[in-house]
Amino acid sequence: MKRLLLVVLTSSWLVACSSVPEPTTHTTVAAAAINSQQQQLQQLNQWRLRGQMALFDLRQDDRHGLYIDWFYSAELLTMRFSHPLRGTIARLEQRKGYAELIDDDDNRYYGRNAQELLLKYFNIDLPVDMLNSVVMGKQLPTMAETKYQLQATDTQQLALLSDFVMVAADQLWNAQLRQYQPVNGIYVPHSIDLTAQTWRLKLKVSEWKF
Repeated sequence: MKRLLLVVLTSSWLVACSSVPEPTTHTTVAAAAINSQQQQLQQLNQWRLRGQMALFDLRQDDRHGLYIDWFYSAELLTMRFSHPLRGTIARLEQRKGYAELIDDDDNRYYGRNAQELLLKYFNIDLPVDMLNSVVMGKQLPTMAETKYQLQATDTQQLALLSDFVMVAADQLWNAQLRQYQPVNGIYVPHSIDLTAQTWRLKLKVSEWKF
């Protein structure tokens, strides 16, 4: 049943992630540069990403990997977890006040939201609402110790959110957003690393659409 956490993470991907050089980050940047980037992100009403996700259970010293197809809009959130050989492992859908998870045996589970179902079914406590903003590089009011990566364009300079700490799902999360690349003229991160006391999540995005 609960086979999502049995997918083996490829060591080559971990090595590749650790070998990427760290960009220069800044703690003091112009407010206009921050606002310019955030205003562009606020214009996006929906997005979709595909990539590879690694989950580290720091309590058990376990690590697991899977592929994810993630769609978000104000009305709908969907996540499809899969393995290249076994296909779809689970599908998760969330609407306002309602969420459903369907596993690879076509069993259906219901909850109030995606975070509740991930905890109930997979024993993973992830702040999904926070992640919907963080994976894009959106800045939230509750973030602290923020750092930025500066990006010059033809018309302006952008401050891309690169580091922060934030309390979510009753844990303090440390985040690093890296490998920003433009998609339809908007810079979004392609490497996301979130670490709390009990969990660590690494997301390597291969494709953005919006």
